[in-house]
Amino acid sequence: MPGLCSCQDELLLEGPLNGAVGGSVVFTLTNPPSAPPTRITWTSPSDKEIFASLGDAVEIHPDYTDRVSVNKTTASLELRNLTLNDTGEYTLSISTDGVGQQGITSLTLFETISTSPIISTGGTVIAGNSSVNLTCDAQGTIITRVWTKEGTPLSPSNSTTFHEENRTLSISPVEKEDNGQYTCTVSNPISSVSGNYNLVVNYGPLSVHISPAPEVTSGDRVSLDCSADSVPTASFTWMFNETEVGGKSQLVIEKVDQSHAGMYTCTAWNSVMGHKASAELLLRVNAAETPGTPNSRLSDGAIAGIVIGTIAGVALFAGFIVFRRKRRSRSSLGKESDDEKPHVPTAVKL
Repeated sequence: MPGLCSCQDELLLEGPLNGAVGGSVVFTLTNPPSAPPTRITWTSPSDKEIFASLGDAVEIHPDYTDRVSVNKTTASLELRNLTLNDTGEYTLSISTDGVGQQGITSLTLFETISTSPIISTGGTVIAGNSSVNLTCDAQGTIITRVWTKEGTPLSPSNSTTFHEENRTLSISPVEKEDNGQYTCTVSNPISSVSGNYNLVVNYGPLSVHISPAPEVTSGDRVSLDCSADSVPTASFTWMFNETEVGGKSQLVIEKVDQSHAGMYTCTAWNSVMGHKASAELLLRVNAAETPGTPNSRLSDGAIAGIVIGTIAGVALFAGFIVFRRKRRSRSSLGKESDDEKPHVPTAVKL
């Protein structure tokens, strides 16, 4: 019908595209021509005709010799040995059955990121006193830097700040909670590299604790364990009634008796911090059960029953004594009454 045209004046090219320096990229159409174009022209960002064909005749710009290939059916272009100078807009013009079409897309080149080390300010890090700077550097085109600690993204806080577009992470002052592995991930659209750093914050000793319970039975094997929250790991010393008896975190008494009862003190020492902290435990040693008398160690309930029974027995005995005394008293009163009655002479039968 007059006035209608099934042609498309605009070509739709894939993009924008990203490429790696030294790599290759292919420019393709999302709406390729229905028939092989009779003319194909690709133009570079600097307006150079990279490739031009008319029928069987082909012309390639000298700067792109051995770097380009064109599919004459789809008009797609492959560009190889990419450099940073290849960044920019590319234009495709084709003619099919006398109808001209044009499309534009863009290409951005990035250098592949090769390394991402994390550098620390170094030195011994002390909780509450030290400050730490972690620097993340890499080779290649860097678009983003992301810091995480144990897999959790870090964000600015009262003690944590970022500088130079996340290149440097500063923590001031560091605390014991800052211990752990820090990761810096450097990336661009074509590559990503991560670097790790294990931050050691020295602190302690804190929360010194002795276990187990302080009450044992004569003849038992006893193991007392001392623990402390400390970096580096604390060393331990045991004292019993002011006499040193051990130099490890665990104190073992193979067969305890009454001579082992008393106050035990565990002291934890942090050699880096120069600090120490202690905990005390009063060990009580119960007498062993006598053979043949399994119930010689009575429970609290049994002891209470015995006490109550004894009290009841005493009360019953006291009641019985009172009853006897009252009975004797009544008997005595009865006898005195008989003595007080007037004597009546016995009648004599004449």
